[in-house]
Amino acid sequence: MDKTIDIHVHIGEDKDGAKQNLAQLKKNMAAYGISHAAIFPFDEKKGNLVMTSKKLLEIKNGRFLPFLRFDPKLVKPGQISSSLSEGFYGVKLHPRAQNFDPLDKKYYWIYKEIEESGKPILFHTRKTVPTFMRFKKYKASFFDPDRIVKLAVKFPGIDFIIGHFAGLSWKALEQIKKEDNLYTETSIFGTTFAVRRVAENIGIEKIMFGSDGPYSDQELELLKIKKSGLEKEAISKILSGNSRRLFKL
Repeated sequence: MDKTIDIHVHIGEDKDGAKQNLAQLKKNMAAYGISHAAIFPFDEKKGNLVMTSKKLLEIKNGRFLPFLRFDPKLVKPGQISSSLSEGFYGVKLHPRAQNFDPLDKKYYWIYKEIEESGKPILFHTRKTVPTFMRFKKYKASFFDPDRIVKLAVKFPGIDFIIGHFAGLSWKALEQIKKEDNLYTETSIFGTTFAVRRVAENIGIEKIMFGSDGPYSDQELELLKIKKSGLEKEAISKILSGNSRRLFKL
Protein backbone atom coordinates (compact mmCIF):
# COMPACT_ATOMS: atom_id res chain seq x y z
CA MET A 1 0.00 0.00 0.00
CA ASP A 2 1.28 3.48 -0.89
CA LYS A 3 2.25 5.78 1.94
CA THR A 4 -0.39 8.20 3.16
CA ILE A 5 -1.07 11.78 2.07
CA ASP A 6 -2.75 13.99 4.69
CA ILE A 7 -4.45 16.92 2.97
CA HIS A 8 -5.55 18.83 6.09
CA VAL A 9 -2.80 19.92 8.51
CA HIS A 10 -2.26 23.16 10.42
CA ILE A 11 1.11 24.72 11.29
CA GLY A 12 1.64 27.54 13.81
CA GLU A 13 -0.61 28.67 16.67
CA ASP A 14 -4.30 29.46 16.60
CA LYS A 15 -6.24 32.10 18.49
CA ASP A 16 -8.06 29.25 20.27
CA GLY A 17 -4.78 27.91 21.68
CA ALA A 18 -4.21 25.00 19.31
CA LYS A 19 -0.66 24.75 18.00
CA GLN A 20 1.68 22.52 16.06
CA ASN A 21 5.20 23.12 14.81
CA LEU A 22 7.06 21.51 11.94
CA ALA A 23 9.15 19.25 14.20
CA GLN A 24 6.00 17.79 15.78
CA LEU A 25 4.45 17.20 12.38
CA LYS A 26 7.58 15.49 11.03
CA LYS A 27 7.68 13.21 14.07
CA ASN A 28 4.06 12.18 13.61
CA MET A 29 4.45 11.65 9.87
CA ALA A 30 7.42 9.38 10.42
CA ALA A 31 5.60 7.42 13.12
CA TYR A 32 2.43 6.85 11.10
CA GLY A 33 3.79 6.38 7.58
CA ILE A 34 2.58 9.68 6.17
CA SER A 35 4.67 10.68 3.17
CA HIS A 36 3.07 14.04 2.31
CA ALA A 37 1.04 16.69 4.12
CA ALA A 38 -0.89 19.67 2.80
CA ILE A 39 -0.10 22.44 5.29
CA PHE A 40 -1.55 25.88 5.98
CA PRO A 41 -1.65 28.41 8.84
CA PHE A 42 -4.08 28.45 11.72
CA ASP A 43 -6.26 31.49 12.32
CA GLU A 44 -3.11 33.10 13.68
CA LYS A 45 -2.97 35.28 16.79
CA LYS A 46 -0.65 37.67 15.02
CA GLY A 47 0.40 38.43 11.50
CA ASN A 48 -1.12 38.41 8.04
CA LEU A 49 -2.45 35.07 6.76
CA VAL A 50 -0.99 35.60 3.29
CA MET A 51 2.50 36.32 4.64
CA THR A 52 2.26 33.46 7.14
CA SER A 53 1.28 31.15 4.28
CA LYS A 54 4.26 32.30 2.25
CA LYS A 55 6.61 31.39 5.09
CA LEU A 56 5.47 27.80 4.61
CA LEU A 57 6.87 27.89 1.07
CA GLU A 58 10.34 27.91 2.67
CA ILE A 59 9.83 24.29 3.79
CA LYS A 60 8.35 23.07 0.51
CA ASN A 61 10.48 20.03 -0.30
CA GLY A 62 8.24 17.53 -2.05
CA ARG A 63 6.82 16.19 1.22
CA PHE A 64 5.01 19.33 2.31
CA LEU A 65 2.33 20.87 0.13
CA PRO A 66 1.77 24.50 1.22
CA PHE A 67 -1.71 25.97 0.74
CA LEU A 68 -2.46 29.68 0.59
CA ARG A 69 -4.79 30.91 3.30
CA PHE A 70 -6.22 34.44 3.39
CA ASP A 71 -9.12 36.59 4.54
CA PRO A 72 -11.23 37.36 1.43
CA LYS A 73 -12.18 40.71 2.96
CA LEU A 74 -8.53 41.83 3.04
CA VAL A 75 -7.09 40.83 -0.34
CA LYS A 76 -6.95 42.88 -3.55
CA PRO A 77 -7.35 41.91 -7.23
CA GLY A 78 -4.19 40.31 -8.58
CA GLN A 79 -2.89 39.37 -5.14
CA ILE A 80 -4.26 35.83 -5.18
CA SER A 81 -3.04 34.88 -8.65
CA SER A 82 0.36 36.43 -7.91
CA SER A 83 0.70 34.54 -4.63
CA LEU A 84 -0.43 31.21 -6.07
CA SER A 85 2.21 31.47 -8.79
CA GLU A 86 4.89 31.30 -6.09
CA GLY A 87 4.38 27.57 -5.60
CA PHE A 88 1.28 26.85 -3.55
CA TYR A 89 -0.56 23.60 -4.18
CA GLY A 90 -3.99 24.98 -3.35
CA VAL A 91 -6.08 27.38 -1.27
CA LYS A 92 -7.58 26.91 2.22
CA LEU A 93 -10.63 29.04 3.03
CA HIS A 94 -12.37 29.17 6.40
CA PRO A 95 -15.73 30.98 6.29
CA ARG A 96 -16.24 30.76 10.07
CA ALA A 97 -12.81 31.96 11.19
CA GLN A 98 -12.70 34.77 8.60
CA ASN A 99 -16.45 35.44 8.96
CA PHE A 100 -17.35 35.71 5.26
CA ASP A 101 -20.13 34.39 3.07
CA PRO A 102 -18.59 32.24 0.28
CA LEU A 103 -21.63 32.87 -1.94
CA ASP A 104 -21.42 36.65 -1.74
CA LYS A 105 -20.85 37.88 -5.31
CA LYS A 106 -18.32 40.44 -4.14
CA TYR A 107 -15.86 37.55 -3.73
CA TYR A 108 -16.40 36.03 -7.17
CA TRP A 109 -13.31 37.74 -8.56
CA ILE A 110 -11.28 35.70 -6.05
CA TYR A 111 -12.64 32.41 -7.39
CA LYS A 112 -11.94 33.55 -10.94
CA GLU A 113 -8.28 34.14 -10.07
CA ILE A 114 -8.08 30.74 -8.39
CA GLU A 115 -9.78 29.13 -11.39
CA GLU A 116 -7.15 30.62 -13.70
CA SER A 117 -4.39 29.16 -11.49
CA GLY A 118 -5.76 25.62 -11.73
CA LYS A 119 -5.41 25.14 -7.96
CA PRO A 120 -8.03 23.41 -5.77
CA ILE A 121 -9.80 25.01 -2.80
CA LEU A 122 -10.23 23.22 0.52
CA PHE A 123 -13.18 24.71 2.41
CA HIS A 124 -13.81 24.35 6.13
CA THR A 125 -17.41 23.17 6.48
CA ARG A 126 -19.77 22.07 9.20
CA LYS A 127 -23.55 21.70 9.40
CA THR A 128 -23.92 23.47 12.76
CA VAL A 129 -21.91 25.69 15.07
CA PRO A 130 -20.06 23.52 17.65
CA THR A 131 -21.54 23.71 21.15
CA PHE A 132 -18.42 25.29 22.62
CA MET A 133 -18.60 28.10 20.05
CA ARG A 134 -22.29 28.93 20.27
CA PHE A 135 -21.73 31.82 22.62
CA LYS A 136 -19.88 33.58 19.81
CA LYS A 137 -21.54 35.35 16.89
CA TYR A 138 -21.07 32.82 14.09
CA LYS A 139 -23.39 32.38 11.14
CA ALA A 140 -23.58 28.64 10.57
CA SER A 141 -24.88 29.19 7.04
CA PHE A 142 -21.52 30.65 6.02
CA PHE A 143 -19.79 27.29 6.38
CA ASP A 144 -22.66 24.94 5.60
CA PRO A 145 -21.36 22.30 3.14
CA ASP A 146 -24.53 22.57 1.05
CA ARG A 147 -23.59 26.18 0.25
CA ILE A 148 -20.11 25.22 -0.89
CA VAL A 149 -21.75 22.77 -3.28
CA LYS A 150 -23.69 25.68 -4.80
CA LEU A 151 -20.44 27.60 -5.21
CA ALA A 152 -18.77 24.65 -6.94
CA VAL A 153 -21.60 24.50 -9.47
CA LYS A 154 -21.02 28.19 -10.27
CA PHE A 155 -17.28 27.58 -10.80
CA PRO A 156 -16.91 24.21 -12.55
CA GLY A 157 -13.30 24.99 -13.46
CA ILE A 158 -12.19 24.78 -9.81
CA ASP A 159 -11.77 21.55 -7.87
CA PHE A 160 -13.48 22.01 -4.48
CA ILE A 161 -12.62 19.85 -1.48
CA ILE A 162 -15.41 20.04 1.09
CA GLY A 163 -13.72 19.71 4.46
CA HIS A 164 -14.61 17.53 7.43
CA PHE A 165 -16.43 14.89 5.38
CA ALA A 166 -19.01 17.52 4.34
CA GLY A 167 -20.32 17.42 7.91
CA LEU A 168 -22.01 14.17 6.85
CA SER A 169 -24.60 16.20 4.97
CA TRP A 170 -26.14 13.64 2.63
CA LYS A 171 -27.44 16.42 0.45
CA ALA A 172 -23.89 17.67 -0.08
CA LEU A 173 -22.49 14.14 -0.44
CA GLU A 174 -24.99 13.32 -3.18
CA GLN A 175 -23.82 16.41 -5.08
CA ILE A 176 -20.19 15.42 -4.59
CA LYS A 177 -21.08 12.18 -6.35
CA LYS A 178 -22.65 14.05 -9.30
CA GLU A 179 -20.23 16.96 -9.86
CA ASP A 180 -16.82 16.30 -11.44
CA ASN A 181 -15.17 19.14 -9.51
CA LEU A 182 -16.32 18.14 -6.01
CA TYR A 183 -14.39 16.06 -3.45
CA THR A 184 -14.36 15.60 0.31
CA GLU A 185 -11.79 14.74 2.98
CA THR A 186 -12.33 12.48 5.98
CA SER A 187 -11.28 14.51 9.02
CA ILE A 188 -13.34 14.66 12.21
CA PHE A 189 -16.61 13.14 10.89
CA GLY A 190 -15.00 10.15 9.17
CA THR A 191 -15.99 7.39 11.60
CA THR A 192 -15.34 3.81 10.48
CA PHE A 193 -19.01 3.32 9.61
CA ALA A 194 -19.32 6.70 7.90
CA VAL A 195 -16.22 6.12 5.75
CA ARG A 196 -17.58 2.80 4.51
CA ARG A 197 -21.11 4.07 3.95
CA VAL A 198 -20.05 7.26 2.16
CA ALA A 199 -17.57 5.35 -0.02
CA GLU A 200 -20.27 2.88 -1.04
CA ASN A 201 -22.68 5.69 -1.91
CA ILE A 202 -20.58 8.39 -3.61
CA GLY A 203 -17.58 6.39 -4.87
CA ILE A 204 -14.03 5.93 -3.65
CA GLU A 205 -12.54 8.41 -6.15
CA LYS A 206 -14.19 11.41 -4.46
CA ILE A 207 -12.70 10.80 -0.97
CA MET A 208 -9.27 11.82 0.36
CA PHE A 209 -7.65 11.40 3.74
CA GLY A 210 -7.40 14.44 6.04
CA SER A 211 -6.64 14.56 9.76
CA ASP A 212 -7.22 18.24 10.69
CA GLY A 213 -4.12 17.89 12.84
CA PRO A 214 -3.63 18.92 15.57
CA TYR A 215 -7.38 19.31 16.22
CA SER A 216 -7.51 15.57 15.79
CA ASP A 217 -4.78 12.95 16.01
CA GLN A 218 -3.25 11.69 12.76
CA GLU A 219 -2.97 8.12 14.03
CA LEU A 220 -6.59 8.09 15.18
CA GLU A 221 -7.86 9.51 11.90
CA LEU A 222 -5.81 6.93 9.96
CA LEU A 223 -7.23 4.07 12.00
CA LYS A 224 -10.75 5.17 11.09
CA ILE A 225 -9.92 4.56 7.43
CA LYS A 226 -7.94 1.37 7.94
CA LYS A 227 -10.65 -0.18 10.12
CA SER A 228 -13.55 0.93 7.93
CA GLY A 229 -14.00 -2.51 6.41
CA LEU A 230 -13.24 -1.33 2.88
CA GLU A 231 -11.05 -3.37 0.53
CA LYS A 232 -7.30 -2.66 0.50
CA GLU A 233 -7.47 -1.08 -2.94
CA ALA A 234 -10.21 1.31 -1.84
CA ILE A 235 -8.30 2.26 1.31
CA SER A 236 -5.18 2.91 -0.76
CA LYS A 237 -7.09 5.31 -3.01
CA ILE A 238 -8.44 7.24 -0.02
CA LEU A 239 -5.08 7.40 1.74
CA SER A 240 -2.98 8.40 -1.25
CA GLY A 241 -4.15 7.54 -4.78
CA ASN A 242 -6.86 10.17 -5.11
CA SER A 243 -4.69 12.93 -3.65
CA ARG A 244 -1.77 12.01 -5.90
CA ARG A 245 -4.05 12.35 -8.89
CA LEU A 246 -5.57 15.68 -7.81
CA PHE A 247 -2.25 17.29 -6.86
CA LYS A 248 -0.34 15.65 -9.71
CA LEU A 249 2.25 14.12 -7.37
